[in-house]
Amino acid sequence: MPRKINRLLIPLILTIPLIFGAVIISVSGAPIHNFFFPLISDDLSAWIGPYGGYVVTTVFDPINPQVVYAGTWGSGVYKSADGGLSWQPINQGLSNYYINSFSIDPVNPTILYAGTYKDQVFKSKDGGENWSWSGSGMQDQAIVYTIAIDPLSSSTIYAGTRGVSNNGQYPWNGVIYKSVNAGNTWQAVLSDVGGTDHQDWAYHLVVNPSAHNTIYAAFHEHGPYRSLDSGNSWSPIREGIEDLTGRAILIDPETSNPSTLYYGVWRYDSVYKSTDGGDSWLLSNNGIYYTHVFGMVIDRLLTDTIYLATFNHGVLKTMDGGETWDPAGLQDDKIYTLVIKPGSSKDLLAGTYGDGIYRSSDGGVKWQQSNTGIDNANPTSVIISPTNPLKLYASIYGAGVLQTAVGGHTWDEMNTGLGDKFVSSLIQDPAHPELIYALTNQSGLYRNNLNTSTGWVSLGEGLPLSSFNPPAYTADHPFATFEMQEFEAAAAQITGTNQLTNVSLQAMVFSPSDPQIAYLGTLGAGVYQTTDAGTTWQPAGLEGQSILNLAVDTVDSDIVYASTDISGSLKISFNGGDVWEDSKLPAIFYSLATTPALPGSLYAGTSQGIYRYSAGNWNLIGLEGRAITALSISAARPGLIYAGTTAGAYYSLDFGLTWKPVDQNIANLTIQYIRIDPVYPNWAYFCTTTHGIYFASLRF
Repeated sequence: MPRKINRLLIPLILTIPLIFGAVIISVSGAPIHNFFFPLISDDLSAWIGPYGGYVVTTVFDPINPQVVYAGTWGSGVYKSADGGLSWQPINQGLSNYYINSFSIDPVNPTILYAGTYKDQVFKSKDGGENWSWSGSGMQDQAIVYTIAIDPLSSSTIYAGTRGVSNNGQYPWNGVIYKSVNAGNTWQAVLSDVGGTDHQDWAYHLVVNPSAHNTIYAAFHEHGPYRSLDSGNSWSPIREGIEDLTGRAILIDPETSNPSTLYYGVWRYDSVYKSTDGGDSWLLSNNGIYYTHVFGMVIDRLLTDTIYLATFNHGVLKTMDGGETWDPAGLQDDKIYTLVIKPGSSKDLLAGTYGDGIYRSSDGGVKWQQSNTGIDNANPTSVIISPTNPLKLYASIYGAGVLQTAVGGHTWDEMNTGLGDKFVSSLIQDPAHPELIYALTNQSGLYRNNLNTSTGWVSLGEGLPLSSFNPPAYTADHPFATFEMQEFEAAAAQITGTNQLTNVSLQAMVFSPSDPQIAYLGTLGAGVYQTTDAGTTWQPAGLEGQSILNLAVDTVDSDIVYASTDISGSLKISFNGGDVWEDSKLPAIFYSLATTPALPGSLYAGTSQGIYRYSAGNWNLIGLEGRAITALSISAARPGLIYAGTTAGAYYSLDFGLTWKPVDQNIANLTIQYIRIDPVYPNWAYFCTTTHGIYFASLRF
């Protein structure tokens, strides 16, 4: 039933929560989003969260453990002054916000180094207040995966890098660099690992604290390497290692001459251990076979206790030096990084792939989110409650589904029954708006009745299964780079041909003329159709293809449009998916939309602007040369179109003839989804790939 709210009453309805919101701010002092709902003032456009996102690296200040730094993928560096309870961005001078690595000078912890994606290294001399580029001598557009500082001579630094000119294919242009002047200049000390046609790269470097001339490296495909002369020469140390896909290497600080080492790998064997400084290795994976290790951390007070950050089993822990391993929480998350508070064996922080930071104060028994202030969430869609304008539901890739009852002031998890936190989209049933659907990466299709408390229910009889699912990224998402695709491709070799999971679901659209009919696009398995609102599904063509977006004609439910990963071709069916035709256009199709104001027409957001398709013809109607990553057309106000791009958002009031920018606050961000308020079309929500959700209240 349509939402009916007296516009004049909204300020009165919202007065009480706004007053309480002000009290919360003044009492707690914690930073929150400056957002209250429209009609309270003339301009309330603002970021509304949620907090969290992709946290790649976390590092404690070794002298003051109340100070913690977090490097994110997309919103730069954050700093906490209260042990990780709350965060604030520290990006002044940082021109690249995609952080791959981070290190602190152990002698002077106000000196920081941040390794970036494609922009080498940045350095801060004042605890992150200001940053300056410090990558002189490194290869062009170097991706810096790891930075290691000599603990006895902190002006000596090592960095593991990879190039990008090859677009992710062999050779990888992997180079280890060394600086002897605190990052002012760098010199290559190791390259061509695996040969000139391979040039493997190091994911992790570590300097032996007991013998600082000894450095270890974990290589992507060629196992561990060691230098005994401060990086001047290197040798592979692989005896006993069968799985060479290195991600992390760890030194027991209590051992020396020889050192005890742990080596974390990605594909098969999980963990190896050496008690002779790397001369030989033995498996150390009892209980954790086929675990994809991304990072490792050792308890410096109880060095037999080690934690693993994994991409398929959350956090794992050993308390006997790797003899046995047990789960230690966060099994629903992919873990990038783990760090233990200096001087403690109980206090940990975990950075996740899409779900922000978690904190544990009991050695991993219990975890709670600790994201306040980190604006790095990757929302993929938003739904507005049909009965309450303040109630929103958002899918966050890596964090599942969140809800807010106060317009984004606070958010809560809504994942009961949901088998996968990697949700590519939320869809609302037009005939029954209390029913919403979640499309997941590996667990299939779910439905939730917002009027009940039963949570998510799996459905989708007839949808396909496969032994491997690629991640459901939008075409422009930064994680659609080689490295993340390679991570998932490696996982495919482990799951085996006998373990079946649901095909990744990317797009779903109900027919405007018959809400019992809907179409669903998959990654790698074509299109499916339902005639009973999602309970059962049948194949609807394009078998074997990846469907990125779908649209249905507003009058004829048999006319379906599909964009695929094939550049320059839009697929059109006039008979419900039985037969598909190509409509050629020299562009990449990113987004599709139809409107009842122009039946028989399709709007397409492409790599070259917005096109309108009608009667077999394409016409460029606006934003020429821009990549249009999201489109939304208002049903309440004919002619109103919102368009998201890789550099902000625009709107048109005349079916696309003229365009204006939405807001400078999102001018440099990629917009991947737009939701228009169904009652007040000048209110819109913009999902960004790196900074959460932006609410805009426009004046028309």
